[in-house]
Amino acid sequence: MAASLRHPLTLLAWLLMAAIYAPLIPAAASLIVPALAADRWRALFTDPQLPQALLATLVSTGLAAAGALTIALAVVLALWPGAGWRRLTTQLPWLLAVPHVAFATVALLLFAEGGQLWRALPLLSPPADRYGIGLGVVMAIKESAFLLWVLSALLSEKRLTQQVIVLQSLGYSRPQCLNRLLLPAVAPALGAVMLASVAWSLSAVDVAQILGPGNPPTLAVLGWQWLSQGDEMQQTKGALASLLLVLLLAAFALTGYLLWRGWRRGLPADNGLRGRHNVAAPGNAFAIALPLSGALCGVLLALMADSSALDPEALYNSLLLGLAATGLALAILFLWLEWGPQRGARWAWLPLFLPALPLVAGQYLLALRLGVDGRYFAVLWGHLLWVLPWTLFVLQPAWRRIDPRLILVARTLGWSRGKIFCCVKCPLLIRPTLLAAAAGFSVSIAQYMPTLWLGAGRYPTLTTEAVALSSGGDSGILAAQALWQLLLPLLVFALAALLSGWIGRVRQGLR
Repeated sequence: MAASLRHPLTLLAWLLMAAIYAPLIPAAASLIVPALAADRWRALFTDPQLPQALLATLVSTGLAAAGALTIALAVVLALWPGAGWRRLTTQLPWLLAVPHVAFATVALLLFAEGGQLWRALPLLSPPADRYGIGLGVVMAIKESAFLLWVLSALLSEKRLTQQVIVLQSLGYSRPQCLNRLLLPAVAPALGAVMLASVAWSLSAVDVAQILGPGNPPTLAVLGWQWLSQGDEMQQTKGALASLLLVLLLAAFALTGYLLWRGWRRGLPADNGLRGRHNVAAPGNAFAIALPLSGALCGVLLALMADSSALDPEALYNSLLLGLAATGLALAILFLWLEWGPQRGARWAWLPLFLPALPLVAGQYLLALRLGVDGRYFAVLWGHLLWVLPWTLFVLQPAWRRIDPRLILVARTLGWSRGKIFCCVKCPLLIRPTLLAAAAGFSVSIAQYMPTLWLGAGRYPTLTTEAVALSSGGDSGILAAQALWQLLLPLLVFALAALLSGWIGRVRQGLR
């Protein structure tokens, strides 16, 4: 492409990314300014709800992080490498397509007081869950599928597979292979993924409203309630609660790092002793239960749903927002990957590694200043702050794997940069783009806080309706909303899989 077009396209890529990530600035300001006044901190710490909310947040997030990591490592320990691992990785996208709210809704309809299990067996009435234990367990199960999906990419290197086979042929047990080879190899990437998982668990408002303790709720829900009030002091307390979530994230990150360092120091010397530990049973059980849990969600919601109670406006808004956000995110990302910076720009990952509550507050402050709150495009803009980095998370590795020799050959033929992009790079990225589109659509469907705040409640979606109905109402209506919230991403993932398979058959060179 001519130099006259390269610079405008680079500028356009930067402007689009700046427009999406601009809320990071007011989000930071909303956290720093209230933190400078001691009386506001006193008002926060003297609130009687804070200790219990903080305890419930620590318990639920700790259970979610530790449980998800334990389940994922147990499955890897039992199945990798082998045919069972390959079979499981093909089933994981179907569980990932199940939104957190739909998964939590099934848990609510089954296990909560008045749920199906309680009706069938009244003696199993659940005790009051003041500490968010049920919330943590549900998030652990759901997040373990995400960790396994990431691990499936990290463990795809042939070198690792060959080294494990050699160690096992020498008589070393699977736990020894995990400790001495696998964890050190995947630790940096796995640590970043765990940080993203903890950040989401800390600031989950929608799932915590469905399954978490009610009064007082978790810290994220409490901060959300304070920020939603008109009183200035309450809003200040909400901003400080958001800052507490960031500090808790830093504390979890530091704890995880110290545990990792301690574990590394505690490894026994490499003395050649072989182990004979049989640890396959828990991993095999989890590998069977995880795909079944996704299928169980769909079956139970279909059985309980009242199809006549579906809100067509919520369905239409969810579908339109998901398609629009995914299409815009892919267009911006292709522009950014080709004409943006080739290295650096780590700030693009910040929405994945920060609690969502302060980011949504920054979006809302910016929308108020610009006078666009309550507009449809403001909701779409709010979704992009999460859809874009998750889409980048899927698409960027495939972009970096493009063979540079192909680009070199095209340049020697005199092709312009634009022609290389359209005729070489884009065809090679068709299948990763389909997967990125399905992931981005699923993320958009799951957005609750940006939809509610930036839309001023004017644009109901399947997620907002499901969360609203979870506090009370007809279970058939709730199941219908959650069922369609599950079906939309599932259909998009199925369409992406079908198109990907068709492309693999038609264009065998892209396999």
